[in-house]
Amino acid sequence: EDLGLDMHTDDSDVTFNVCLGLDFTGAGIQFCGLMGAPNHRQHTYTYQHVKGTCVVHLGRKRHGADDIASGERLNMILWNHSSTYRQSTEYNEPDYVQEVGPPDAVCVSYTHDRDFGIFKDYPVGKEHFRSKGWCPPRDFEYQGFKRDTEKP
Repeated sequence: EDLGLDMHTDDSDVTFNVCLGLDFTGAGIQFCGLMGAPNHRQHTYTYQHVKGTCVVHLGRKRHGADDIASGERLNMILWNHSSTYRQSTEYNEPDYVQEVGPPDAVCVSYTHDRDFGIFKDYPVGKEHFRSKGWCPPRDFEYQGFKRDTEKP
């Protein structure tokens, strides 16, 4: 049972997320920048599900679901791959650019980010992720970057 979903990117080229309904509150989707872009971990948009609608986004777009405040949500997720795109240099050798600055707290990921603990407390039971992230990649960190294992 997923109440919320940590920030992540999808292993898809394009993702379709269709809200099929049930009664719920909360569970918005927070969108941040594209993986490798200078704003990768900067908040760009908050989407609120509406029954019968579909949100479409690039798989490389960082996103995560807020906790469900009440009720139960039912969604259908379709991950799409393009064999042509997956053979391209753009896909196989993606550009990374130095981050513009510290991330927005809403955009950090306890599973992926080396500095998560600087911006948020680890969720209960998720402390074992400390120091195991890959993001931002070395040499692409914002100026003043500190891993969450370093003292501020």
